[in-house]
Amino acid sequence: MKKKSLFFAITLVAIFFTNTSQAQFSIEANYGLNGSFEPSYNGFTHFGGGVSYDFDETFGAKLDFASDTFSIENEDTGIESGSKNTRISLQGVMNVSNLIDSRASYGNFRVLAHAGGGLSILKSDIPTLDKTDHIANVIMGISPQYKVAENLYLGLDASMIFNISQHYYFDGTLTYVGQANSITGIMYNVTAGLTYKFGSY
Repeated sequence: MKKKSLFFAITLVAIFFTNTSQAQFSIEANYGLNGSFEPSYNGFTHFGGGVSYDFDETFGAKLDFASDTFSIENEDTGIESGSKNTRISLQGVMNVSNLIDSRASYGNFRVLAHAGGGLSILKSDIPTLDKTDHIANVIMGISPQYKVAENLYLGLDASMIFNISQHYYFDGTLTYVGQANSITGIMYNVTAGLTYKFGSY
């Protein structure tokens, strides 16, 4: 009985890894610049990563996450304060190079476009406002990538993120005085990263 169970377990694992090796899964990690508007900020405090799946050579989807920290000096008070924005998003991905020229997907260079939405959690670092703001996000961007080794890509990414119904500015202060009011917070990322792709068509 134990031998049968062991054989069954080994068979399941083998099937799993066989299917995974043929699937178009990718993992990615990136680091770089983030910035905001109102108030203006930019700094190298972005970390991100994700998992993607290609439906074919042109279209795919990815689930990605990111962490961005903001620290801004108030012009009136001279006091520095900030916030931390943590995001998770589900995005569609399109290989623009392959749309232009189907042979481009076999080359070393490719350009990906991505767009989607998800959830952001913004937390002020001001002690009296130490609460979290749960926000819907919309993201879009473009990512040129170069194949540096088998299944390994080095890439850049430029993305715009819109936080819908945000109740804190990126310096951690409230967006209102008295009656609650919100804004659409706009931030951006310019990053460099690595993508590893499992399997092949």
